[in-house]
Amino acid sequence: MEAALEAFVALKEVGEPSLGGWWAGLIIGLVVVVVVVLVVSVLLVLAFRINAQARAAARELEAIRSTTKPLVELRRTNDTLQSILRGARTARQALGG
Repeated sequence: MEAALEAFVALKEVGEPSLGGWWAGLIIGLVVVVVVVLVVSVLLVLAFRINAQARAAARELEAIRSTTKPLVELRRTNDTLQSILRGARTARQALGG
């Protein structure tokens, strides 16, 4: 009991505990939370913009693909014409021309 009384007297001599440290910690914590929220908000806005641009690019690539698809057929046509030309040259040589 005597030890508790001595501890109480020692606490009384120190005085009232200061709450300044608690307020400073609370304010610093709130500032950190606000900064994190702002950074995450900016990142989300940028992510949505990138998503919109990526979707637009995908639409454009699909349009380009559908526009250039006939070029594959052009190669087949070119191969066929080369074959006909070789046949015509062979026929000309066979006829003595």
